[in-house]
Amino acid sequence: MVMWASDSRGARVREGLTLLLSQGVIDDFEIGYEDELPYRVTLPVGVLSLDEHQAAHFVLGAVVARFGPLSRDGREI
Repeated sequence: MVMWASDSRGARVREGLTLLLSQGVIDDFEIGYEDELPYRVTLPVGVLSLDEHQAAHFVLGAVVARFGPLSRDGREI
């Protein structure tokens, strides 16, 4: 099973952020590739500026927080 449509880490981070946006977990995101902290994730509490490594971990944590409890209760998402 292939989970990602992309083969680079940056593209996978973008896919993950797009998933979080479509599920309403985040409010928005921007990627400014020329910046030191190119990933800007908008949440109700403000904007997080992250590098690629931090953004990848943010996506993983947000997905686990959002979908982990749903996967344990046996209901369909």
